[in-house]
Amino acid sequence: MTASTAFPTPLAPIEPLAGTAAANFDSAAPPTSGVPQIVELILKDRGALHRLVFTTRHKTELATRLLGISLASFALFGVAMALACDAAGLWPHLTPTAKWIADPSADFLTYRVTTGSTRFFQSWLTGRAERIVIAYAFGLIAASGVCLPSLYFYGLLSGLRMPFPEVVLHTLKANAVSAVALVGILPIYVAVILGAVVFPIDRDFLKATLLIGLCLPFLAGLWGTRSLYVGFAQRCDLMPAEFRANRACFLRRLVLAWCGCYTAVAPVMIATVWQNLGG
Repeated sequence: MTASTAFPTPLAPIEPLAGTAAANFDSAAPPTSGVPQIVELILKDRGALHRLVFTTRHKTELATRLLGISLASFALFGVAMALACDAAGLWPHLTPTAKWIADPSADFLTYRVTTGSTRFFQSWLTGRAERIVIAYAFGLIAASGVCLPSLYFYGLLSGLRMPFPEVVLHTLKANAVSAVALVGILPIYVAVILGAVVFPIDRDFLKATLLIGLCLPFLAGLWGTRSLYVGFAQRCDLMPAEFRANRACFLRRLVLAWCGCYTAVAPVMIATVWQNLGG
């Protein structure tokens, strides 16, 4: 296959949607885009959420609301984890990065035992609970910001002429989807951790359960990954049909590569914020 056959014409700038397609998307888009409506779309109709990202003229307002949903949900997760650690009487402690690099055999994450009937209040008075809330709420969002340029570059490599503000909007949408999925997982995890606390159980198993809880945002991120890919794949549908399939396959690999980059950056960001706050 020659280069002229694979790419018959240079890629022209792709408009958000035009003509009949724009009319179809506008007719399907919801009339309002408040926070409750956006959450409802995330839960019930992801396709309408993607159309809203394409068609809305108020992208700044939509981005602000998506960011608010993400921050509130991640903060709620941090509060839930703080309460779980209090109930278990075990608080995670991160070894300073420089010390861990100097001695990789040391455990990067350890647990400190807390006792007494007032431990629920002590964690908030001493700032331990606030640190875990801020670390997750800020760290997960900041990791997306760090990885944004690479996502924009990956889009260009796959042939998507997507403006950078639209890439930001799709990233915030993926964060919001992950955050809502995380809140949906929380009740199940809380039931498991409460069962582990109430019934006599091995402390090592309790530590493993807490570790799974600390990793829950990355499990919920699978939903955000799919949302991100679908949003970018809709751009591929606007490309010429003769090389649409190849571009979609290439885009799938690039999105997976970006998710791997984000998965590597997010724990580092969370740990950095946590340590700088004294965790």
